[in-house]
Amino acid sequence: AVVSTQSTGDLNEHCLFDIYKISILTNPQYLYDNIPWDTTIRRFVFNLNTFERSIEDFPQSWQPRDSQIEFPFINPNYSGKDYCFAYFQMWQFKTEDMDLMKYDLCTKQTITWHEDNKHVLEPVFVPKPEPEEEDDGVILAQVYDSETGKSEFCVWNARNLDLVARYDNKVRVPYTVHGTWYGE
Repeated sequence: AVVSTQSTGDLNEHCLFDIYKISILTNPQYLYDNIPWDTTIRRFVFNLNTFERSIEDFPQSWQPRDSQIEFPFINPNYSGKDYCFAYFQMWQFKTEDMDLMKYDLCTKQTITWHEDNKHVLEPVFVPKPEPEEEDDGVILAQVYDSETGKSEFCVWNARNLDLVARYDNKVRVPYTVHGTWYGE
């Protein structure tokens, strides 16, 4: 899955692709097993003039180690530009909880939001109307509570993942929901 396509400097010179990599995904032995998938983030840089390329792997600094990240999302104002922050759903295999994770590709640090029995579905970044920094905005996502069977719509501060608001959906939203944000 591609986190973002971005260019550095002249668009015709360098193109970057950030993806998350699941090393055992092509091995049919593990396809449906509930085991750690060893997900990492990988950046490809291609020079379109010289055809030189490089690959950078970002270490798995998030905890627990037996978790998988999915549904990458960045500030849409940074699509096609250099960026540091990517947001993910983080699935913990032992508890089956699904957390929200912010990964800083510049410092290789992570922060997470977790509540027991909660399952954060696909996170979406919504920038502030006049942002000053890349992570000025909020994260929106549906959250399913496996203990109560109810769903909530949650809003987090994108800088520190503090929960800003939570709204009762009145109906159960399934795990497979996807989302996006369209500004004005």
